[in-house]
Formats: sequence, structure tokens, C-alpha cells
Amino acid sequence: MFMSEKQIKQIKAVQFAPLFEETKSTTSGNELHSIEDVNLQLIVELGKTQLRVKEILKMKPGVIIPVDKLAGEHVDVVINGSGIAEAEVVVVDEKFAIRITDIVSKQEREERMHD
Repeated sequence: MFMSEKQIKQIKAVQFAPLFEETKSTTSGNELHSIEDVNLQLIVELGKTQLRVKEILKMKPGVIIPVDKLAGEHVDVVINGSGIAEAEVVVVDEKFAIRITDIVSKQEREERMHD
């Protein structure tokens, strides 16, 4: 099952050809141009709570579930599972909307990923 010393001495490093030819970028500093039309899911997270299964099974219309945020407190803006901003809830033409109040720094995002 193990390799003999003779076989080990015959082992050589494999060199692969590059998958893509290296070309100089012609995007004039706009590297994101090629993915601008990609759709990402944006979620506005009002708050969180934990419920037991028996509490979920008792849910019916009219049940009020408290969450960990206070009224008027900023909501979290999440894109593809990562918190990227904080916002306040506003009403525009009788529809809810958000106004971004703070963008999460790259360092903060990385710290949250490790928590």
C-alpha cells in the first residue's frame, strides 16, 4: 500500500499550463463592470428572537412576537447573508423603504464572519 523508496525518488512536481492567458485589463479601472448586472438578495432585518417549537406550533393570526430591536432603532441590511449596512425605516408613497445610515467597514464585516 505504501510507496517504496525507489518510487518516491521518481516523484516529480507537475507543472500545469495556465487555464487562462494573462491579459492586461482594458476596463480603465472599472473591474466590477463585468458583474454589474448580477442580482444579489438584499434583506432588511427588523430583529431576531428565538422560539421553541411548541411556541411556533401555537402561532395564529394576531400573535405578537417581540424581537431584539427597539422601536425606532436602526435595522440591519444584509446582502447574501452578510450584514453590510444599517438603515432607518421610512415610508415612501405608502410603502416601506429604508434610508442607509451607516455602511459596515470591511474590517467589521470580517470580524463578524469570525464570531
